[in-house]
Amino acid sequence: MHVIPCIRLDTPWPPGETQAGLWGSLLPAAWSYMLACRARGLGTAWTTLHLVYEQQVAELLGLPGDIRKGALIPTAYYTGQTFRTASRRPLEQVLHVNHW
Repeated sequence: MHVIPCIRLDTPWPPGETQAGLWGSLLPAAWSYMLACRARGLGTAWTTLHLVYEQQVAELLGLPGDIRKGALIPTAYYTGQTFRTASRRPLEQVLHVNHW
């Protein structure tokens, strides 16, 4: 299955609006979806490769002109034997409080 999280932008770019503010409502939801999939044994990947063909994808899916696609998240059951916890650096190496 392919999930394409979208956001409606029905006016020109709002004055004073940054991309972070605009996409800030969509991105956490998409990330939460991916985490929920992982907890259920599904694999996902965050991609934006389809955006090269954004207009063609919109036409194929019948999306209105005010809809913007934020990502393409392929989702499937994992069938191999190597699905495991990702290796992570220790927290002390990546967390900085009040300094770098």
